Amino acid sequence: MFPVNKWDLNPNDPFLRELVDSVIPEAQRRNWQLAGISMRGAASPEGPYNRNVILSKNRVNSLVEFVAKHLGQKKSTLELSESMAEDYVYLVMLMEEEGDPDAQRVRSVVNRLISKPKELKVVLQSMDRGRLWTRLLHTYFPRLRTARLMLFFKIKKEVAQKPKKVWNWRRDIVPFQYVDTSVPVPTLDIDVVVPYIEPEPVEVVRPHLLSVSTNLLYDMFYMPNFGWAPSPNIELEYYPKAEGRWTFLAAMTFPYYHRWHKHKFFQLRDYHLEARRYFNPGTDHTGLFAAAYVNNNIYGIGFSKRKGWKGEGLGGAIKGGYVWRLSQSGRWRLELTAALGGYVTRFDPYVYGNPITGTEDGDYYYDYTGTAINFKERNHRRVWFGPTEFGVKLRYDLLYQRIKKKGVSFNRKEVGDGTM
Repeated sequence: MFPVNKWDLNPNDPFLRELVDSVIPEAQRRNWQLAGISMRGAASPEGPYNRNVILSKNRVNSLVEFVAKHLGQKKSTLELSESMAEDYVYLVMLMEEEGDPDAQRVRSVVNRLISKPKELKVVLQSMDRGRLWTRLLHTYFPRLRTARLMLFFKIKKEVAQKPKKVWNWRRDIVPFQYVDTSVPVPTLDIDVVVPYIEPEPVEVVRPHLLSVSTNLLYDMFYMPNFGWAPSPNIELEYYPKAEGRWTFLAAMTFPYYHRWHKHKFFQLRDYHLEARRYFNPGTDHTGLFAAAYVNNNIYGIGFSKRKGWKGEGLGGAIKGGYVWRLSQSGRWRLELTAALGGYVTRFDPYVYGNPITGTEDGDYYYDYTGTAINFKERNHRRVWFGPTEFGVKLRYDLLYQRIKKKGVSFNRKEVGDGTM
């Protein structure tokens, strides 16, 4: 009915001929006055959403002007004029009618995001790495291009029948009765088949696959009796599904400080594995989350000639936090976390110089003065229950999943035809 990306009407279009030859004459014969036009699904869903909104509104306006002109009334007299750029409710209806196995998944997304059509479209495009959108495009979108047009009419005031006054002489009933002879507002419901339009190239957002972050509290770490000890740390978060709530993380913290002249040491290798669940559905993985993790480390810490420890530890905890977007694209995010759990370590204290003779010979020894045959490594043990982690993390999306072909990319967007 409309040319590609246009809203100009073709007077020879069969639909318009039907309006001129049948619908409008019938409305004039019945003295109906156009009240408004409602149109759903007037644009192809695979095109850019903002463009579809403009096309849909302008096409409705064109139809309003066309019909109002042929009915001999002004467009300003209309009380109703609305449009729907992309009819996802009708898409769900079609899928359910055919028993589509993905109907409930799509309905869940539509119900949740119907008031946010842009986000709704992005989520549908990213489901199953774009494979679901491609199937919907070929299976259902041709039928979504069938626009549903409704014309609303009302009775002209100058010809509407006035209530008839009926006189009744009987005394046992109300002497005057008024009979309302007005008729309901009529509507016409017309299906319009819009021809297939080859989708234009559009820029689409890839689902993120891997992000990298650092804990700013560790980067500014201060240890009593030691001093400032900024601790390098890195965390990788893997997103197995674009709209999935579960993600997996691996982290490592690796400070390595030795101040020989003060006999101070802070050397640590901590390895961390975590499973996380987000409560806010969507593709950007923001909002509230809960997690559980385990960690393992080895360490060597010294504060002075007489105070030093070397050992290994194992811990685990449950964790909660919140993630905010820092940029419009969502590539940068800020995360606050706190964890509660337990940690157990086995260690040995050490000192500078021989603890038996008291000779400072340039070496470090276990702080043990018994017989060598009775010495056992890691003979000391400590257990901790309580807070195990605090985090203020800066996160950045590192890799994205390609949509049109296999592989990954550092680029957040790719150019396609809307058929992801």
